[in-house]
Amino acid sequence: MIPAQHPYEANYRQEKDGRTVYRSKPVIAWDDEGQALVVDERSGRLVPANNGRTFAGISEGGHPVVAAIPGGGWSARFKNRDGTFTVDPLVAWTVRSDGTLTPVDTDATGVCEASTAMGNFDGLVRPGGEAQPDSTA
Repeated sequence: MIPAQHPYEANYRQEKDGRTVYRSKPVIAWDDEGQALVVDERSGRLVPANNGRTFAGISEGGHPVVAAIPGGGWSARFKNRDGTFTVDPLVAWTVRSDGTLTPVDTDATGVCEASTAMGNFDGLVRPGGEAQPDSTA
């Protein structure tokens, strides 16, 4: 068995309420024949990822979040449809296993999301400063 060094995910297709829904599981290791292994929650063992009818394939996964640090006074700037801007304080920066940082803010309902994932993300504003180009995110 070879431990998974790079994040891959096993993808599964399910029907739910008449819709096709996809879910994924992280690949934990590769067996000696090169098959991806995932955790089977029922048995508590590693099993081949393609061990079920709903298996849809393997894809490269994202590096998992390993830590979060406070926003530190940074903000995210968003461009509104009318050309004005909204600036929201960051609640945190997430740190992924590959070292990348992602700014996180919250919406009016308290849901936290990566600021850079929003279509109207315009840049970061450093504490007491001007907006940074979105390439720094």
